[in-house]
Amino acid sequence: MLPLRTLPVTLMLCASIITRAGEKTPPPKEGNSGTPKAVNKTTSINYTLHIDNTINKNSTVDSVLVIFDKFDRSGAGIVRKVFYPDAENQIVIKDLPVGKYYADIYVLGIYNKHFSSIIKTVKSGGKNSAHLKLDYKDTYTPGKAYLPGENIKLFAYTN
Repeated sequence: MLPLRTLPVTLMLCASIITRAGEKTPPPKEGNSGTPKAVNKTTSINYTLHIDNTINKNSTVDSVLVIFDKFDRSGAGIVRKVFYPDAENQIVIKDLPVGKYYADIYVLGIYNKHFSSIIKTVKSGGKNSAHLKLDYKDTYTPGKAYLPGENIKLFAYTN
């Protein structure tokens, strides 16, 4: 025997089942032709990051930390890896899902710099690359630094 509280809920459930039983089911969306449609199954692409270091005589970059977060905030750290660029300072990120991303790119080593941007990957045939330009960095060479002379009279103790 059902308690008195569940009786209205049970009646409403039965009424909705009876109402839906009288409805017609929609036709299938596939169509009646029987031939399957061609579907582009490209779900991931290769994305190329080119680090332009021409201002520093095209010196090779040591390493690059790349972090891609989904733009719709449904996935943090889709790509989270340290890459080592080739001789032309290029990095290829393989099998990146097609979509829009927040990108944080940290160039590590002597030429350290941070890039933050929004990157949109496109299916095959589109532009799937970014061009990042580094600033001028000079390295210390012993014997080449010039230090100006100091006026030590300002610091002398006098009575």
